[in-house]
Amino acid sequence: MDLLYRLFYTAFSMAVVTAFMMPVILVFRLLLLKAPRKYIVYIWLLYFSRGICPVSLSSPFCISSKWNREFHMLLPRLGLVIDDNSGIMKGWRSVFVNEVHADKSYMACTIIWCAGMACIMVFTFMRQVSVSAGLRNAGHIYGNIYQSDTIESPVITGIFFLKKYLPSGMKVNDIKYLLQHFEAHSRAGDGIKRFFAFIVVVVQWFNPFMWIAYYLLTIDIEIAADEAVARKNGGNSANGFAQELFNINGNSFKGRQTLLLFNERYTEKRAYRLIYMVKGKRRYTLLAFIVLLLCFTWAFLLRPLQIWWNGGTWGAGGEAEEDGKLFDGREEVVVASLDTVSPSGLGRVLQLVMTSGSYEEGKGYTGSFGLKLNDAFGTGLDKKDISYIFNDVPDGELYFKEKTELSVYDYNADGTNELVIGQQADVTGKRWKEITGKRKRKNSVLKEYYVWNIEETSLEKVSGAIYDTSRKEAASCQFGIPEETTRVFTVKLSGKDIYYVWNDGEGEYQQKELTEDELIKYRTDYTGVESTEGERNTHTLESDGTTYVEIETQKDTTGNEIIKKIVLNPGRSQREMPLEEGYYCDIQWASSGDKRYAMLIYNGLNARTFTIYDLDRQKVYYAHEDGNSVIASVFNQYNNTGIGFNEENPAVYRLMDKDGDNLEIGFAANTKDGIAINGSYIYNTVSESINNFSYSQNSG
Repeated sequence: MDLLYRLFYTAFSMAVVTAFMMPVILVFRLLLLKAPRKYIVYIWLLYFSRGICPVSLSSPFCISSKWNREFHMLLPRLGLVIDDNSGIMKGWRSVFVNEVHADKSYMACTIIWCAGMACIMVFTFMRQVSVSAGLRNAGHIYGNIYQSDTIESPVITGIFFLKKYLPSGMKVNDIKYLLQHFEAHSRAGDGIKRFFAFIVVVVQWFNPFMWIAYYLLTIDIEIAADEAVARKNGGNSANGFAQELFNINGNSFKGRQTLLLFNERYTEKRAYRLIYMVKGKRRYTLLAFIVLLLCFTWAFLLRPLQIWWNGGTWGAGGEAEEDGKLFDGREEVVVASLDTVSPSGLGRVLQLVMTSGSYEEGKGYTGSFGLKLNDAFGTGLDKKDISYIFNDVPDGELYFKEKTELSVYDYNADGTNELVIGQQADVTGKRWKEITGKRKRKNSVLKEYYVWNIEETSLEKVSGAIYDTSRKEAASCQFGIPEETTRVFTVKLSGKDIYYVWNDGEGEYQQKELTEDELIKYRTDYTGVESTEGERNTHTLESDGTTYVEIETQKDTTGNEIIKKIVLNPGRSQREMPLEEGYYCDIQWASSGDKRYAMLIYNGLNARTFTIYDLDRQKVYYAHEDGNSVIASVFNQYNNTGIGFNEENPAVYRLMDKDGDNLEIGFAANTKDGIAINGSYIYNTVSESINNFSYSQNSG
């Protein structure tokens, strides 16, 4: 299904592109009414190629960064999430290279899309069979021309090799121009053109603009063939050919129509066009050729030319070279800089740099950015890419205005300064309500922030997404701190105070609801004993800035953390898993280098055990038991020494290795006789078989 999700992602994206292109193509078609129609056919072929070719996907939207951003945020809002949060922003290949996750609505849309394609293909095939049956008894005249009594006007069938059928009452001598019209179709490869357009229509059957384009293409193909005949025979042939078209019955086939059938339709309009056809106007041909080149450039080469021009802001060449330079990745532009100190008091320089993008004088910088930490002598200590971390700002579309200022503050009073870096998030009303819990109001502004620790020689992100609807500076600001408190700060979200508290165990700021009484324990002069009972924590499994698993826990009176919630792929196509009864120990990858399988380790009622989750399929891949019955069954199967186990005796299980579908599981337990048993076995998750069992015992 993942492949279908990716294909639908691309097909829908192409539909958005072609929807924006259609009005422009129609204007061009209107302007070129007096030009040779073959050029209009070529423009339609470019349009259909654009509808199925994902290369240079964002080119029609490069002119407006806002349109570009909205376009690239459209499909994630519909339910498909790409792990690196880039989607097609980094090129259409990102959809196929990275992991994708679809929610139920997107799954349903994909299934409907596949069903629609299948229905159109089956329907067309059945109609073609019906056409072939109706023409089966046609008599052969000569070459590839036949005559049938089941039609009232000429019909052409086929894709690579066209067959022409004439009505029974039509004499060959009376249609010399029409026969040349048939041959013009064959020479121009119109069967192949129409079949290609048909394939695109099938893929984009949900796109009404593509059906309009297909209808107009069939008209323009016929007119182009008419013009080829008129040019071949000279100006005096136009009237004769027009008379032949007037004599044709436009309601051709008595049988069923099909999308792949050439039918002599629109004969009256074609005849009038031949009579009044503009002859010898080379300027119309030149204009049509120029428009064709413009369409090709716009559809496929706009973005490459933008980069090649080394300007990218669509101004004049000189101005673009100075103000709108696109950086090639080897250059960096310092947008903002701040002198600060390390935890030990050494001088540090913090820089916000643009690694690629564009600059517009008087406004600011748009592109990809990073944070750099240097020592007082300019030596680089650390660099972090921040382009990918913002959930509601597309990768490569970050914006920082001119004269941006960075703000640092030690919120948790641990001697280490923290930097706040943020962006203004342009979100839909649905997403707004999801974040704030309220409806979006006119002129409301949402900012998304992250906090970074400025450590001795490195920068570390110490918060998840922090949303704020106040009028604070979007790029960098200082959060509000409740009076006489530490380790806590507040932000405003739709008029409500949202608290973020420093969690020493997790090493990050976490959102927490606090009453005025609960704020007392964060006062700098508070001397009471802080109770841990009921405290909630969140544990995450992350990689490259993406959270794959989120475990919510709550401490009991002993200080141990009870598992309260297990969520896979939070914030994307998230899915909540059934709870494991026990105390949380750790969440980690099941095997190194494999970001598909996550392992939760916990203390159950009768064993320390683990559960493995398949993140792609969002389900439990393997769950070991909470007890020693598995050990007992393995011993019964592989050992005849009579070793037995009590059900109440605790056991310890651990995953030693994962090799494909084979899990090497280690165990330790005590027998009924008080003997300590240690061993391992390999379990195959497909065959559900156990092998390579071995153990050792220690009676001491």
